[in-house]
Amino acid sequence: MLKQTALSFSLILVGVLTCNASFAQAAKAQGGPQKIGFVDKKRVYDKYPRLQKAATDIKDDEEKLHKLIEKNNKEFQTAQKAKKPQPELQAMHKKLQAQIDEEFKKFQDKAMGMEKDLEKELDDAIKAEAKTKNCDTVLDKSVVMFGGTDITDGVVQRLGSSAAATK
Repeated sequence: MLKQTALSFSLILVGVLTCNASFAQAAKAQGGPQKIGFVDKKRVYDKYPRLQKAATDIKDDEEKLHKLIEKNNKEFQTAQKAKKPQPELQAMHKKLQAQIDEEFKKFQDKAMGMEKDLEKELDDAIKAEAKTKNCDTVLDKSVVMFGGTDITDGVVQRLGSSAAATK
């Protein structure tokens, strides 16, 4: 059993070394070793002022939408209790639902626009910092076991300066 485990370990080791040698040869063929950077996105998100403001704005807009829904539901229930005729109730329901749909569409468009803008700003900051640190590849910190260059602080600074420039 011990011999079999030692043999298995030897085979795995040979495989890893062969794989590493292949990667090294590929890197040399591409003009040298690739420099890998990584970003701790959680830390970036926690320190990204525009993201914090966007989250607050979205929450405020969600609350406004919920209040509109509650108001429209109460209005419809009041009309039902007043025993309004069915055609009038149907027309009222259609009108109130159209208001909700319109506001939801505005909310959704605004949220998607903000998300797109924030993603672009984040990507631009990561690309710029990677270029400054001569990183060919950037990964999220969660997938890096060891090694690499941490570019998180530079990304946070870039995002902070872009937020200051936006104001």
